[in-house]
Amino acid sequence: MPADDDEASGPPPHPLDRVWFHPSELGAPVTALRPQPAAPRVWVAAALALVIGILGTLGVVSVVGIFDNGTPTNRLERTVPTPVDTNIETLVQTAGRSITRISVAPAGGGDATAVGSGVSIGDGKVLTAAHLLANQGAVSVVSVGGQVTPAKVVGVDPETDLALLQVDGVELAAAQLSIGTGSTVRVGKSVIALASASGNRPIAGLGVISQYNQFVTFPSGVQGSAMIVTDAMSADAVAGGALLDTERHGVIGILTGGGYAVPIDIARNVADQLATNGQAVHGWLGVIGAEALDRQGGGVRVQTVVPGSPAAALVDLMGTQAIWPGDVIMAVGDTDVASMGDLVAAIRRVRPQDPIDITLVRADKVKHVQISALGTSQAIPAGLDPVA
Repeated sequence: MPADDDEASGPPPHPLDRVWFHPSELGAPVTALRPQPAAPRVWVAAALALVIGILGTLGVVSVVGIFDNGTPTNRLERTVPTPVDTNIETLVQTAGRSITRISVAPAGGGDATAVGSGVSIGDGKVLTAAHLLANQGAVSVVSVGGQVTPAKVVGVDPETDLALLQVDGVELAAAQLSIGTGSTVRVGKSVIALASASGNRPIAGLGVISQYNQFVTFPSGVQGSAMIVTDAMSADAVAGGALLDTERHGVIGILTGGGYAVPIDIARNVADQLATNGQAVHGWLGVIGAEALDRQGGGVRVQTVVPGSPAAALVDLMGTQAIWPGDVIMAVGDTDVASMGDLVAAIRRVRPQDPIDITLVRADKVKHVQISALGTSQAIPAGLDPVA
């Protein structure tokens, strides 16, 4: 008898081998397939990785910016504005109003030739370098506005290479002059050389004071003393211009060219004397010496006392000569001296008729020599030993 289909032989079908399932049967498998939230440690690790990646990228950019060919890249430079020292610019613009152009007609006639600069010091008076006027004819002053006005030569001082001009009929802005040089002239101090160039345009150079109380040979061949040396501008074309103090904004010197300037206290003294007498005189003691390098405290050791000089004529209370070779001069008045340049500068700053006290050391004893009046110095040709 044939077998019935319902009773067919073989293993029974698998429970899942069907097309329809009851929802209750799908609960566990579906839940198992859902994505599970990451553990807290996974999120922390991911955040740290993101931060480290950002910092690393910025670090690479910074290093590339700094060390790209040894200099910052162009894109970094464009974000940093170039600093401008408005203080220097303002000082030049302000002081420039008192700087004039000096023009001198040739002695034989002809068109005027601009030769240098001048500094207006008030009341129509202009200080300039004396050598600019040598062997020349009529002098004119060209103001900042371009007005040309005849000038009178009031006087010339060969010892300082300064000349004073008088200008009438035109208003000139007066320069701000520094009160003194004792505390303002220091090696390394920032200064500006300011003058007038061709076309009546200002020219300026920034630098420092290199030395002071130095000797120099002027173009006239006369030996000058007490000079300020600066690297601000060494061209001869700036002669007659001003040396400005960038800190106090005043004129501390009158330029003579070649990187030299006459200290303003000496220049003012000369200007006053020229305005009053038409000439200037400077103190003269009559000693030649050298820096005393072999003794504590320095000073200037006297080598020669010039015969017939105030130093030779000066006697002490005992009736003997007050200053001898071998004496070490330590101070003139309140001014300490450490070199022959210091001594000459200190003596030249004293007018002949003014009294002065000199401090010296002899045989390790300090002496004070009272001088009622100095002699009048003479222009010393270059090549001779400086005489205080």
